[in-house]
Amino acid sequence: MPARSFKKLVIAVSGTFPKLKQFAETVLTPDTGLADLKSMIEDNGATFSTSVTDDLTHLVTTDRDVDKESSKYKQASAVTGCQIVSLDWLIESTEKKKPLPEGRYVLGKGANRPASQAEPTPEPDTKKNGNGTDKKPESKKRSAVKDEPAEEPNKKLKDIQKASSKFLNVPVDEGFNEHWGGFTNATVYIDDAGLIWDATLNQTVSASNANKFYRVQLLVGKNQQYITWTRWGRVGEHGQSARLGSGSLEEAIRHFEAKFKNKSGLKWEDRLATPKNGKYTFLERNYEEDDEDKEDEKEVKKENGAKQENGVKVESGLSKPVQSLMKFIFNNNHVLEALAAMSYDAKKMPLGKLSKRTLTNGFLALKELSELIAAPASANAKYGLPYINAIESLSDRYYTLIPHVFGRNRPPTLGSNEQIKKEVELLEALTDMDVTNEIMKDNQGADEIHELDRQFKSLGMEEMVELSPESTEFKELEDYLQNSRGSTHHLEYKVINIFRIERQGENDRFNTSPYASIANSDRRLLWHGSRSTNFGGILSQGLRIAPPEAPVNGYMFGKGVYLADTSSKSANYCCHYNSGGMALLLLCDAEVGAPMLELETSDYNAGDVCKQTGKLATLGKGRNIPGGWKDAVCLNPALEGVTMPDVGIKQQQAQSAGLYYNEYIVYDVAQIRQRYLFQVHIK
Repeated sequence: MPARSFKKLVIAVSGTFPKLKQFAETVLTPDTGLADLKSMIEDNGATFSTSVTDDLTHLVTTDRDVDKESSKYKQASAVTGCQIVSLDWLIESTEKKKPLPEGRYVLGKGANRPASQAEPTPEPDTKKNGNGTDKKPESKKRSAVKDEPAEEPNKKLKDIQKASSKFLNVPVDEGFNEHWGGFTNATVYIDDAGLIWDATLNQTVSASNANKFYRVQLLVGKNQQYITWTRWGRVGEHGQSARLGSGSLEEAIRHFEAKFKNKSGLKWEDRLATPKNGKYTFLERNYEEDDEDKEDEKEVKKENGAKQENGVKVESGLSKPVQSLMKFIFNNNHVLEALAAMSYDAKKMPLGKLSKRTLTNGFLALKELSELIAAPASANAKYGLPYINAIESLSDRYYTLIPHVFGRNRPPTLGSNEQIKKEVELLEALTDMDVTNEIMKDNQGADEIHELDRQFKSLGMEEMVELSPESTEFKELEDYLQNSRGSTHHLEYKVINIFRIERQGENDRFNTSPYASIANSDRRLLWHGSRSTNFGGILSQGLRIAPPEAPVNGYMFGKGVYLADTSSKSANYCCHYNSGGMALLLLCDAEVGAPMLELETSDYNAGDVCKQTGKLATLGKGRNIPGGWKDAVCLNPALEGVTMPDVGIKQQQAQSAGLYYNEYIVYDVAQIRQRYLFQVHIK
């Protein structure tokens, strides 16, 4: 049996530990030295999770947290295969450099089992895709006029329609008026088995310009009166509504089940079964957990900072530039504006409410579309439809899963790689924005620490230091920014702040990787741009590569991290017009190796070609290239050996190239270290 690996583990933390507070204080262990819990987990190669997710393998907690049945403990107990263990398991596993059997470390319901009965967490197959499939489901011919088989990956995910805590917050539909008919203090009904009687249904049929929703809730009011509430209409609009029932629970349940069956074609208990063609699709939602410790903290007003019990205002310990940066990254108005710009319906499915299952199926729908675009002749054999009709049907399925607002316009058919790429960017943005949203919602310790300080601490940065505009480092970096603009981009920059940064664990990850000692090293300081609303995820979890279920032809040179030596090429991905004209740009130290795979035109399989030929990166060759390169030691001694464009030398024109500007793609995040973060006003 192969040795167990930390790489396959997803670990969350709950509770307060002696001599150690997560993200803050430290614990001294013989082998690891000083390390907080987050860095200890990530340094081992495991994934640290701030919340309980469907793929969680371990919850590290305390006897006290188990005894009081905290929300995280209850949630983790409901996750199949998740081990609930003490801190000793993590520390001793770290010392042994491998995950130990959980037996004697198990807390809670499994604590009394003999060690031999406490089975180790099974390791996922390396061939699994991002939603837990052991293997690819057998391909079946599909037709838009036949019911489609449910995706095999979903069978591995638990039914999150079941409440795992009495502190679950299930919002009453925004259209419900509790004063209408005297039905006050309404809450969504959760039965004795924990089932949440709340359903969001969606249906898109572009041929008939249908893009509609249907909401069904069983509500309970004062004096134990029950009704079924329904609201329906076009996505993005308020629509119409109705109340059903005269007050009894039995009658309300009958109305709820009848409406659900009528609209979806499925029984309520079969809601996760294969959606019926011509019917609405049930959209699984995540529900926000209100931990006992957070109830009192919700009253804290964020804007003026936290206040202690004696009413004394807690001041931020961050420098003014870092405070400004936190306010910019964690700006809810920018999040909503970015989502609206991508036509996503944040009202119907707010950030954090889209389940992992639904997001994964969205990626899979785009993947199926991209495969059909690449092979149009397969439409009849695979779907029993002409190509145009098959594309339309698959587009409808995607819009049904991921609600979009198109006003009264007909939903567009996703028939090109450019359109697929935009939708992939939306799903990736939803993932990063969800991390930002979770940090904004977290009020833990709100009476002891200023909100901005708490947000900064949640990023887990090893270093973030603003540079003095008078320093050589600042001037050299600004010079690189200003003088590497592309002549076709017509952007103007005003630098607000430049921060020297280091993410926890990135140096160790690189130094212990094969890339630290290769003979053909070629490290370059390159740009990466993204929406400001994505940076909560980028800084806390690092730059990431698209999941297996994402379509490969949504990426010009395959799935990887894309970088540039032209600042404006990366700046165009920042969408500064959705964030008040302000943008964030990264400078990354990337090991690209020599030589790179050089391409003049797109190749979706470039990543595979790199692996086959022993190369570390792809260079998409541009016509406008740096006139020369110099050692980045001029910025900081730590960057000795890294090269950056010498912008003092005029740009050159390449003889032949398919792109305007160079593009660098690396296929392993261990090749990258984030070095500088620019806060820039762009016009």
